Amino acid sequence: MNGGKGSDFQFENGRIIRLQNDTETEDTDVSEDTQSRRALESYRETRARRTAIRRTLAVCIISVVVLLLVGVFVFLFFRINDVKIEGSERFSQEELYSALKLSKNSNLFFTSAGTLEERLRAAYPSLDKITIKKQLPDKLIITVTDGVAEYYLETGGDIYLLTRELKITERVKTAPSGCVELKTCDVKSAIIGEKLTFKTTTHYNYLCKLLGEVREHKIAEHIKLIDMSEKFNVKVIYDDRFKIIIGDAENAGVKLNLASDIIKTLSDADKGVIDASDIEKCSFRKTNDIY
Repeated sequence: MNGGKGSDFQFENGRIIRLQNDTETEDTDVSEDTQSRRALESYRETRARRTAIRRTLAVCIISVVVLLLVGVFVFLFFRINDVKIEGSERFSQEELYSALKLSKNSNLFFTSAGTLEERLRAAYPSLDKITIKKQLPDKLIITVTDGVAEYYLETGGDIYLLTRELKITERVKTAPSGCVELKTCDVKSAIIGEKLTFKTTTHYNYLCKLLGEVREHKIAEHIKLIDMSEKFNVKVIYDDRFKIIIGDAENAGVKLNLASDIIKTLSDADKGVIDASDIEKCSFRKTNDIY
């Protein structure tokens, strides 16, 4: 019993305390029209969702079918039937074609040009530039450039042929004619098909700059040996007649000009050492010992 008090009251310490409700519930009567309208809206939303799902599934199925049809069409009608390889004077088209490893089912779209280039370089590392073009519907046009050796280098008991960019084209047993002998220090690795690498990163640029100045000079055709076995004591051999001391490779072109001016004053029988390491003073000394 609560003394006639409702459930919202209680006794505490001899006093009557009224309890406050946190929430109040109000019953609302919903008419039949409102219930019908809500049911209709729910039905329409459900039907719209089902329609959207069916349309999405239909689009996905159609897309898959189309992709499959396109894949089959490409596979059947774009097989590689014509391969043209040109540009090489060292290797025949048959040799280069065999390195491509194409099958009768090789497809123009699915065959990677990068993969074909890698196969060619692996088989023939002396190749310089390789360009691969695809021509619809079934043709490959491959243009290659042979690496032209301008120098040869002997290291580790082997002789390597080098392009002007110091890319190694091949390893040979005997020194070839028509190539300039190159001696250099700090060689780290010599791998066929790759550029010569050095222990110091700056040496490559230093050496290439020197070779460029020698190559572009008017006496270049007479140079038989470029010796950079000592980095700051560069020497070149001129027609087995003169050893030209360049010293530091800086201003190599100027120093070669000084040496050329001295050579003009000498007779065809003269042989010796031309010291052009000092651009302020160039000298000549007769001797038969030029190596």
